[in-house]
Amino acid sequence: MKAPTKEQLLADIQTDATWKEISQKYGYSDSRFIRKLANRYGLPKRRTVLKPSEEELRKMILSDGLTPQKVAEKLGYGENGWSNIYAYCREYGIKFDFSVNHGMRSIPFTTRQKEIALGSLLGDAYLRPSGKSYCLSFTHGENQKGYLEWKLSEFSNFVATKKLYRRETNFNGNLPTYSFSTITHPYLFGLHELCYPGGVKVVTMEWLKKLSPLSLAVWYLDDGSLNKRYGTIVLCTNCFTREEQETIVEYLSSVYGIDSKIEPRRNDQSVVRINASQRQKFFDLISTHIPDCMSYKLG
Repeated sequence: MKAPTKEQLLADIQTDATWKEISQKYGYSDSRFIRKLANRYGLPKRRTVLKPSEEELRKMILSDGLTPQKVAEKLGYGENGWSNIYAYCREYGIKFDFSVNHGMRSIPFTTRQKEIALGSLLGDAYLRPSGKSYCLSFTHGENQKGYLEWKLSEFSNFVATKKLYRRETNFNGNLPTYSFSTITHPYLFGLHELCYPGGVKVVTMEWLKKLSPLSLAVWYLDDGSLNKRYGTIVLCTNCFTREEQETIVEYLSSVYGIDSKIEPRRNDQSVVRINASQRQKFFDLISTHIPDCMSYKLG
């Protein structure tokens, strides 16, 4: 490799190329030699102001899409100059995300995805902490693998690895379970505040009133069942408190005119039951949203 002449290097530093790009042009993997050479040649500094203005930094980060490392190189900072750029971003209130999945996080959840998420969290889904946000995680058994694949297709644009994770079990006839999780997303952080106030899942009227018939369908497919002998529908709400179950009963009645009751079960538990006389009203509400693989739940 041959070092650039003074004239060549002067022309290079007057462009927008970074020190790294200039160094690679002449076959150097480390930019330190080229920067020292520029000093020996007495060439002008690549920056006249150590600290960029807020407007300059916003343009480079948000408009040009440069990472703090790239900005530091462009402005001629030293090896760890990126830490200064981070500090300036915090000072100016410039927020950015250059992580692996930042492109996915910039896409908003659709109304349909929100409705499915709201219903799923009443059933088998949960919000798993990850860093400063949450992933939406789904798990189902072997018999509902097709249903889980349907959910995966609904959230595929927020799933980095688009396949189900298989886990062997020692229960339910040793049948495996399958799961997948979305990436962390700003919407899920707000969803956690709605569904997990104080860090604990609590069913509130505020949450229930955000449900749609699609949400109810997903909730029923996750945690509901039809008693074919009596024609009643049961929502397995035994993990919720009595007060939460009363809120569910009130919601079904006031919003959809569906009468339901709290039915006692063993071990001081209870579930929400929809009587046979109300069954068809409930099924009329959700049936168009049931995927084919789960149609058996309609009897």
